[in-house]
Amino acid sequence: MRQLWLSLCVLTRLVAQEPATPTQVAATTPPGSILVQACWAGPPGGKVHLVTKPSNQAIPLQAQASAIVANSIVPPCEGFELWVASAPQAKRVAEFPLPKSGQRFILVLQGEHPASMRAWLVPADLEAFPWGSACLLNLSDKRLRCRLNDQAGEVDPGKSGVIPFIATDRTSAHLTLDYQEGKQWLPDCSTKTILSPARRFILVVGPGLAAQGPLPKETVVETNPAPLIAPPPLPHPPAK
Repeated sequence: MRQLWLSLCVLTRLVAQEPATPTQVAATTPPGSILVQACWAGPPGGKVHLVTKPSNQAIPLQAQASAIVANSIVPPCEGFELWVASAPQAKRVAEFPLPKSGQRFILVLQGEHPASMRAWLVPADLEAFPWGSACLLNLSDKRLRCRLNDQAGEVDPGKSGVIPFIATDRTSAHLTLDYQEGKQWLPDCSTKTILSPARRFILVVGPGLAAQGPLPKETVVETNPAPLIAPPPLPHPPAK
């Protein structure tokens, strides 16, 4: 009975608020706060809520399928829970302690029904995950190796890591993904991908995603909302 009352109270607070958009939330966060963005690896997408602990403050957040389009500020707290509003009551999907370091994070969700949803928090400060780069989120039970052109990175199961390749202009890059089976590395996929200094993406690999090659995978993309400013033209050389 207490759980039902808590669910109804949380759901009432969730419906009363609207999610923030990138233009409504400042890129910088107050001291002790963190900025959280959300996305779904594949369908369905939709509104989720973060509930701070122990204050039980509900923070709405829009999580779109395969794209990162909104963010919210989580005020100072001990941690927060992820809730999904689902009739007749809200469902708690996951809980996270407040990260010990970092100010910006991407919350990646997977699953179409609250009872089977999973979620991971990926560090997303631009110093660690810059525009023009790619992050590998390994939800599989195998060690993965991802290569972009001549740069490669390896990620253990349950971990995330940024591939050491940063695009300084729009370019077509060769992406390969391998997985470790025993002492051997076996190929999963090899494809072309477009990289740009105006975007960054997370390659999510693991069960419950779209089947593409031996390992199921999805990609979520974030586009820089700030307009790109062309560098000023070089001055004309002096007349001789």
